[in-house]
Amino acid sequence: MDLLTQYLMPIVRACYLPLDYLLGWVTRLGPVAGLVVMAAFTGLMVNLFQKYLSNQKLMGQRNADLDTLKALTRAAKKNGDKDTLARVRGLTSRIGGAHAMASMMPALWSLPVVCLVVMWTGERLGFHPVRPGQVVEVLANFEEGARDGFAHVVPSAGLALQSPAISPIEVPKKAEQADDQKNVALAEKRIATPEQKKAKSETTEPAQTTGPQAHWFLSAAEAGTHTVVIRHGESKYEICVPVFAKGGQPPEQTTEFRTQSPTRDQLKNVMLGLTPSVEPAWWNLTLQWMGLYLVIAFTFGFGLRKVLGVQ
Repeated sequence: MDLLTQYLMPIVRACYLPLDYLLGWVTRLGPVAGLVVMAAFTGLMVNLFQKYLSNQKLMGQRNADLDTLKALTRAAKKNGDKDTLARVRGLTSRIGGAHAMASMMPALWSLPVVCLVVMWTGERLGFHPVRPGQVVEVLANFEEGARDGFAHVVPSAGLALQSPAISPIEVPKKAEQADDQKNVALAEKRIATPEQKKAKSETTEPAQTTGPQAHWFLSAAEAGTHTVVIRHGESKYEICVPVFAKGGQPPEQTTEFRTQSPTRDQLKNVMLGLTPSVEPAWWNLTLQWMGLYLVIAFTFGFGLRKVLGVQ
């Protein structure tokens, strides 16, 4: 995981720069309209990969052959011709397998590009930009060894503290209560009878507890690119918080620093309490922006297949 945090993600974010240049205009439409445009663009892009990176003429011939074989299969079943049915099914399997492999190759080529576009979309359109006067929660997640310590936040001039600058590093009360409930449940499970265990297995277990945290509330005093420095012991960590009067893009919602340290008492990541661009609902499968993105991308993508003549 440290390899992902330290090496892969910086490369991915470097790839965001050309996307910002090419697709940055989408952010001016607003998060929801921008998501619709990016989802439609993804559906179009996948179809173009499929159309121009595969032999469409050969795939069309295979589709026609498969249609013919389906008709022969129905006729063989109707006439009770088992030998013909076996031969037709074998040929259908071979042609269908070759067609599926030919369809998969463009999909494999498009996968890295699509993943990059989806990640860029989430970073730029998954949340509303921070506006002047908005209060943002800064949540710092630490390793277990940092518990009962303290962390100090130093915001730049464009951000105003709405809470004490020094915050204790502690497990949230709700998480501690959930942890206590889980321990009680485990103790009951060890001493329970088989009938009690069976009844207990039908209920859901409490959510996993979170680790030690420090948190602050900052108010965006003015537009601009501001920084927040978090001090813990002798270490300093800096994150960027851009504030826009209009337009713009949200800051990075989660900044990862490490997954694990040798001493098990360091800062792992910093999260910002941003406003989601899409609230969870049934129509977006409760997946917020990702749900809206998937619904539009699949609908638009499948609808374009016949328009573009993709086999």
